[in-house]
Amino acid sequence: MVAAARITEVERTLDQLLDWCCRGALASSHGRTGVFRFVVDTPVGTRTRYVIATDQGCSTAHTIAHPPNATLSLSQEDLTRLALGDLRGALAFATGRLQIEGDIFLAMNWIDQLGRSPL
Repeated sequence: MVAAARITEVERTLDQLLDWCCRGALASSHGRTGVFRFVVDTPVGTRTRYVIATDQGCSTAHTIAHPPNATLSLSQEDLTRLALGDLRGALAFATGRLQIEGDIFLAMNWIDQLGRSPL
């Protein structure tokens, strides 16, 4: 039961974190629309989430029907640090803490907004 509760907590935390990131990125999305697949290493294993950013809004999903514009792979800790503004996307990418496949330019422009999320 303890393991199941831990998994549920990690899943909930990851969903909340990406929802929070969406709110911040939406405020300055201007042209940064796309579908981003996040592959996140968590304490209970790798989890995948999708962020769909449009001019009308930003949302998260566990699955999507079409391929993403970019896949971003990182740890949950680094995702949290990016969202808090304690880690810049360019530094995370340059040091290998953030891996990007697909449209790197679009992903870097979008992820750069994470540290500007509203509190």
